[in-house]
Amino acid sequence: MGTFVVLMAGLGGAAVWCAVVLVRRGRRGPTENADGLLIEQAARLRAQQMKTDGRAFRAHPHGGPRSAGGSRSGQRRH
Repeated sequence: MGTFVVLMAGLGGAAVWCAVVLVRRGRRGPTENADGLLIEQAARLRAQQMKTDGRAFRAHPHGGPRSAGGSRSGQRRH
């Protein structure tokens, strides 16, 4: 029984520690230095590009619509 109580106390302590860390991280404001702002801007642009690429792939999963001139160069017909 004592082992169970110690285990539960340890798990409870870990949960409280995680909650404190997450709450403290949430209180930080936006980045204020130039390096941080540039990093955040680059991350936003990468995320936007990945989102756009994903939409384009879902719309044309096999490389896009064929041109009016026939098959695309470099591809074999099956």
